[in-house]
Amino acid sequence: MDQIDSWHSTVLNSLSDLGHTLGAYLPSLLGAITVLILGWLLARGVQALILRLGEGLDNFASRMGWRRHTRRLAVQHTPAQILSAVMFWLVLLLALTLAADVLGLPGLASGLGKLLSVLPAFFGAATIFLVGFLFANVVREAVVRASSSGHAARGILVARLLHGLILAISALIALGQLGVDVSLLAALIMIAFAALMFAVSLAFGLGARGTVTNMIAAHYLRRVYRIGNRVRIGDIDGEVLEFTPTTVLIETDEGVTSVPAHWFEEQAALRVDLEPDEEPEA
Repeated sequence: MDQIDSWHSTVLNSLSDLGHTLGAYLPSLLGAITVLILGWLLARGVQALILRLGEGLDNFASRMGWRRHTRRLAVQHTPAQILSAVMFWLVLLLALTLAADVLGLPGLASGLGKLLSVLPAFFGAATIFLVGFLFANVVREAVVRASSSGHAARGILVARLLHGLILAISALIALGQLGVDVSLLAALIMIAFAALMFAVSLAFGLGARGTVTNMIAAHYLRRVYRIGNRVRIGDIDGEVLEFTPTTVLIETDEGVTSVPAHWFEEQAALRVDLEPDEEPEA
């Protein structure tokens, strides 16, 4: 019997202590719940407001080709939706921090506060890189469209180089926003880009050497030959039909032959219809 009374007394004391603890803790708990509810309502309100006011931002992004450019990043939401979601979670995280402080949990409140202090820089860096990514895509498409059909390959190469450069600069700025020292990385990227541009320029120069030679030769050929003159160069015998910037079109018995202009300087060319008293144009 005494043992039963002892157990009964122990249970009553435990319940009494629990009641006192809950009584002391209940106001803080109710306050934290109230803060969370108000924070959730405020977050929803901010989200709805941004969605309503962000139609202009979505329209501008649509004109810039938002969905086409962000397809590679697996982004399926509009800018207003992304911004509203970010603000929703920021407000809710702030409410969680206040609720933890009300509950008397300084460790949790301090951790959430540090997270809140880092998030703006993180979202700023993400925004910078995303804007740079979109701008790089727009520039690449503009360069490709501006390239003539005869230089499409070079235009694509230049477009890719500009695209990579803009992405690299955007990444450097984004990392700097996060507090990362990017001075050494920036120097390495600039050196690599300068070396790449030198290699591309050299390749273009070597590749265009024949074109430039033909253009110069064609310029001087117009002073010596006229359309309708009959010429013989190598195995080609026919009448000059047209001068292009780099070639001479000669109509032969087999058809029209395109002769590189520099052939007239490197091989013996004979004008067979030249009269004794006729002099070439100076």
